[in-house]
Amino acid sequence: MVNLKTIRLPFSANIKLALVAFAFTIVAGTLYYTNHLVGAMKKSEQKTVQFYANTFQRLINTPQTESDASDLILQIGQTIDFPVIFTDKHGRPIVHRLRDGRMAPDDSWIKNVDVDTTLPPEAQIEQLSDEIAGMGKVYEPLRIYTVAELRNGSDSTLTNYVYFDDSHLVKQLQRLPFIEMIIITMFIVVGYISFSYIKRNEQSNIWVGMAKETAHQLGTPLSSLLGWIELLRYDPTDSAQVIEAAEEMQRDVQRLNKISQRFSKIGSAAEVRPVELNSVLGNVIQYFERRLPHLGKRVTLTLEGSPTPVYAAINTDLFEWVFENLVRNAADAIDHVDGQITIRIHELRNTAIIDVADNGRGIDPKIRKDIFRPGFSTKQRGWGLGLSLAKRIVEEYHGGKIVLKQSSASGSTFRIRIPSVPAPAVADQPEAAPEAETARKGLGLNA
Repeated sequence: MVNLKTIRLPFSANIKLALVAFAFTIVAGTLYYTNHLVGAMKKSEQKTVQFYANTFQRLINTPQTESDASDLILQIGQTIDFPVIFTDKHGRPIVHRLRDGRMAPDDSWIKNVDVDTTLPPEAQIEQLSDEIAGMGKVYEPLRIYTVAELRNGSDSTLTNYVYFDDSHLVKQLQRLPFIEMIIITMFIVVGYISFSYIKRNEQSNIWVGMAKETAHQLGTPLSSLLGWIELLRYDPTDSAQVIEAAEEMQRDVQRLNKISQRFSKIGSAAEVRPVELNSVLGNVIQYFERRLPHLGKRVTLTLEGSPTPVYAAINTDLFEWVFENLVRNAADAIDHVDGQITIRIHELRNTAIIDVADNGRGIDPKIRKDIFRPGFSTKQRGWGLGLSLAKRIVEEYHGGKIVLKQSSASGSTFRIRIPSVPAPAVADQPEAAPEAETARKGLGLNA
């Protein structure tokens, strides 16, 4: 049996459920509030029509001329905005006789009802009868009585009915929740489809990027291994050459091992330890010094290390990967033969600050906000994963921050901030290939 309590939905699924729940909450709140407003307006209109009917009843029971009563009824009727029809005691529209002897509806007893006056009088009366029947299904008509004085008291006689319906505004408000539900449903559907499309697109870009990044990372050491194998086959009796090839092959295998460790740590908790940053970045400089000449341009790599050791709790494999991506992007941005890439390290208020500056063509201000987005690239053969990986490694694995500090036509500078730590009792140094030690000494990084 599956324990339902142990099942956890993916984070994206939780977001979708939260959005749907939020949307339905909005719909329910809107329905409740709209129904409350509609109910309040209905009660107000019912009170108004009741007042209208009571006023008419008092008028017909008060001695006065018929014209005065009609004028007063007309003035009161102008203040209402909902349909009202007065009928006789049989529920028929009140009519008057035309000159030709035919009967036509009396407009004085009809308020806010659209009657097609182009129709014959008989058809107009029939149309009003249909309106009266419809009103009667919505609200019970009000009764109007006349009071007659008799010798033994008074008696009341039913003379008229007042039929009424909701105003146009109330009917619009009644339809409003359904319109809102349709709009919100469309919004949810469009939002869900868009969200799913964006997610699939980003996942596709990430998978494609990871595949290309893997191929790129593995390509260099594999090509080197194939070259050394061919060299061994060419003259296997030269012992000096065999030893040199074996050492170089060992370095390439170490590189492959480092690459596998990097990819295995993506998506899992990476182990960090206090490491001296000058030494780590010295490895990066040394790695690229052997490879930049193959780019067909002259690029000088410079490390301006901190005069005093700066330690930070990092994962060396992942942290080197960050700077390899930054240096590679900086080299790609240099479109002239005299390139310069400088890495600077200093410490400020328990924070290690590392700048990677180049004298390339800079980054267009229009795309600066997109450079860390997965899949975004301005290169024809780029896969848009380098800076995205760098951002994730720095911020999620090391609790730091990476930003584009400045960029212009004369170059760009990326800045990384990570918390520094005190020097350990026994300094932890990153594992490096034998030539890395020589490179650090050449850069003056070892005392």
